[in-house]
Amino acid sequence: MDGNFTVIDNCILAIEGKRIVHCAPGDQPLPAPFSQDRPIDLQGTIYPGLFELHNHPAYNAIPLWQVPAHYTNRQGWQAAASYRRFVTNPAALLTHDPLSNNARAVVRFVEGRALLGGVTTTQGLSLSKMDGNDKAAYAGLVRNVELPDDSSWPAAQDKISDFKTYAQAEQAYGPIVGDRTKPFLLHLSEGTDDYSRAFFESLRSPIGEYLIGANLIGIHATALNPDQMGRLRQSAGIVWSPLSNFLLYGATTDVVTAVQSGVPIALGSDWGPSGTKNLLGELKIAKMFSDNHGNLFPDRELARMVTSTPATMMGWGDFLGTVQPGKLADLLVLDGTSKDPYKQLVEATERDVMAVLIDGRPRAGRAILLDPATPGVEMLRVGGQDMVLDICDRGHPLDGMPLGTAISTLNHALEHLPDLAEQFLPQHELMSAASDRYVIHLDMDEDYAMGLMAGDVKIGRGDVDPMQLDPITEIDDGQFRTRIKNNMNIPAWLREGL
Repeated sequence: MDGNFTVIDNCILAIEGKRIVHCAPGDQPLPAPFSQDRPIDLQGTIYPGLFELHNHPAYNAIPLWQVPAHYTNRQGWQAAASYRRFVTNPAALLTHDPLSNNARAVVRFVEGRALLGGVTTTQGLSLSKMDGNDKAAYAGLVRNVELPDDSSWPAAQDKISDFKTYAQAEQAYGPIVGDRTKPFLLHLSEGTDDYSRAFFESLRSPIGEYLIGANLIGIHATALNPDQMGRLRQSAGIVWSPLSNFLLYGATTDVVTAVQSGVPIALGSDWGPSGTKNLLGELKIAKMFSDNHGNLFPDRELARMVTSTPATMMGWGDFLGTVQPGKLADLLVLDGTSKDPYKQLVEATERDVMAVLIDGRPRAGRAILLDPATPGVEMLRVGGQDMVLDICDRGHPLDGMPLGTAISTLNHALEHLPDLAEQFLPQHELMSAASDRYVIHLDMDEDYAMGLMAGDVKIGRGDVDPMQLDPITEIDDGQFRTRIKNNMNIPAWLREGL
């Protein structure tokens, strides 16, 4: 899948350092440094690593929430008692307790969940010190669009809360509008009602011009009418999270109009409480939507939505998103070569993943690429296949936290949430050494979590229930699709498709 998204049969790909240096049919000569090397026959299909522009990873250790009502805007479900009990309270306890290893386990788990689904770039994971200072995007194994490894790359800014007035929009976004070196991820008119739709008009100036530039990336945009959606042709595009939209609102973004208007579309999983586990899952929801709307998106276009399109929207298209010499070797390898490759990606599960490489280094892979006897690696069973993980780098903040340890740590923490609530100490009662510890920023509920740390918010034993950690992959979660089908808001065609 090169710059034109063509298919190269019998391809040989060569990596030197972090970069692809050769990608061509096998009958073409290899570069001199590789001419004596014997290629590894994967018997698989090589894709760009999957690129996700919308997620809330801090919540991805929280089990899928059983949505209790039909909502028409984000404010509705955020105010629900069930959301507080089953999402906010558990997430706050896991991510803001500095005297346990729970926060480190969350980071390891959510990165592992992305990696096992072929995701090599994601969005939305940030940390802050206990005193609330030094907030920064987390620089982990999986790339983070808010903090690129190379400071010369565009770094994303993100905003979840709605602009209520043009003055607010002009103050926050106005100084960078149109600056492609500063992508701006805006949760835009999330909901389905007039209340949500009205937030789009906060981008309209008193003289009728819209504050929409080529660096604006609209997240969700579910409430927009055709005229508003058409105006986003001036933007970088939108990020579509169909499953989360259906689970919460019973409807999703008007992507039909987006296609007609020429608005680029990328896919995002959204988050654990109401989304898919990774982009492989979201592809299937998008495919079912496409089939229900007259094959709106060919498989090739769906493949673009999780690779080249988001990379271009982010301004990282020169480095990632396709398989070409000169680009970084962030790659996904799927088992088999018999299917149409675009169809193969859309239909793939975590069981089909043979390898995931970041910067040319296999971080997850079968034994053909990663020797299970290598010091520092670990083995995990995924969909009946042994997957070897090389994720514990010496000197990395998560060194000493294998994925297996993170899973057992979170299992114990969730099963004992009432005890965790009872034992939680606010910041002023902690040892001074705790001020040097980091917490994970809860972008949807950070004010509440900071109130918990300050002692202004109390979570008692009766405010949470023991919970069970969902399996890290969908292929190993036998109840995942059943719980989605039991949701009261999803349309009949989606329930039947699942």
